[in-house]
Formats: sequence, structure tokens, C-alpha cells
Amino acid sequence: MSVTTPEDEKFLAALSDVVWRFHVYDQYAQKPKKAIKALSKRAPGHSAEFYREQFELNLRLLIATIEAVEEAPKHFKSENKYSEYSDVDSEAAIHKLQVTFPEQSNDFLKTYLGMVIYWFYLR
Repeated sequence: MSVTTPEDEKFLAALSDVVWRFHVYDQYAQKPKKAIKALSKRAPGHSAEFYREQFELNLRLLIATIEAVEEAPKHFKSENKYSEYSDVDSEAAIHKLQVTFPEQSNDFLKTYLGMVIYWFYLR
């Protein structure tokens, strides 16, 4: 089990926010360099290469998660008035992500799953 420091948590929160804003909200003029610069300002202390690698990896994960959720079976229950989080077969989505990112942990693969289900299915 890995220990996450407050600095790690701050970096991961900033990374997730920047990647989400870049891809979903079309911020940073759709220029990765601007997004990476924003990330480096929000969570200083790393090399330019580290910021770039983390941004690119997390962007690929976000895009793959959106695709996995879109393709995952949905099990809407007719007795429900509204769609629910559990309608999405999240195990199928995670399995697709495991195939795409075999070297990554399940915790990493779940980074965007809840937000994507909410934004692209429930909203």
C-alpha cells in the first residue's frame, strides 16, 4: 500500500482538475502547453518532463474513460424515475481500461470514472 502525502494529494487534485478543464470544458485554448503551465503553477516542485508525462497520461485516461463509459452496458431500471450511477456497468468500463492501461493500478484507472459517469450519463 502506498502512502500519499498532502503534497501528492494536492498534485493529483490539480492534475485531475487541469485535465478535466482542458478536455471537457475546452479551457487553455486547447493548447496542452498552457494546461501544463497551469498545472506547474498550481502544484510546483516537479520537472517540466514530469508535468508533461502526467498530463498526457491522465488525458489519455480521461478520454479512454469517457469511451469506456459510453460503451459500457447500461441497466436502467424501469421502476426508477431517474438514471442512477449503478445503471452503468462500471466493472465493464474498468475492464476496458485495464486492457488499455495494463501497467496501471485499479485506483488510477478509477480516477475519472465517477466524474465521467455523472457528466456523460447522469447529467
